[in-house]
Amino acid sequence: MLFRSYLDVHTPNVNCTLLHNCNSIGRKNYWLGKNDAPRNFIEEYLHQWYYAFLTGDYKGMEYWVYKSEDGNSFDPFHFDKDERDPQITHPKWTGCINMTLDKGATCISDMKYGDIKPTECIYSYGAEGKTMIWDGNVAWSDMASHDDCKLYVNVWTDRRPKGLTRSKEMAYYPYSMIKGIYDKCPIIPFEGDDIVTHTHMCGDLFDHFVIKEPGDRNFGETYRVTDVVVS
Repeated sequence: MLFRSYLDVHTPNVNCTLLHNCNSIGRKNYWLGKNDAPRNFIEEYLHQWYYAFLTGDYKGMEYWVYKSEDGNSFDPFHFDKDERDPQITHPKWTGCINMTLDKGATCISDMKYGDIKPTECIYSYGAEGKTMIWDGNVAWSDMASHDDCKLYVNVWTDRRPKGLTRSKEMAYYPYSMIKGIYDKCPIIPFEGDDIVTHTHMCGDLFDHFVIKEPGDRNFGETYRVTDVVVS
């Protein structure tokens, strides 16, 4: 399973502006084509983000803002896909940009469509200016948190999923938003017995499983948990 993560990819000033703009567009999924002129700060940022961390041709990006509600909601395990295509077509890449300190993980599994349960999971805990990129064909979840804000991205190389619209226009000043020097975030192999467990159902496959998560974790850290399923 491919997974990459970086810390401090943008400055506090960019983070503040990005967070403000993300709070202004709601939780709808939007489309940004490769050659589309940006309509706001978020879309300018995403164009720069792609060329900083990915290569190759692509059709466009689907993006949306995720915020936990009252600290107790979560986005269950699911597969990103073209929701209106019965052939189950996945994006090439999925990404996340963290704008807040967050101990509610983005949890990426190695479970592909048709698998019953995962064998390992990567838990990524948020920090301002952290970004992650992973294969677009695996199941993932956003765990419950509080006062968090994340910008998620699906990179599509061959299609524009049906039903996606452009975001609203908001005036912004274009400048270089991604730092030229940033830190690669190491993936820490989890060891020990300090764990918490929780039950999940994959919304696409309707299978229940109980997985373990590190009990002691810190903002910005990333852990790989093998033999992740308890039952």
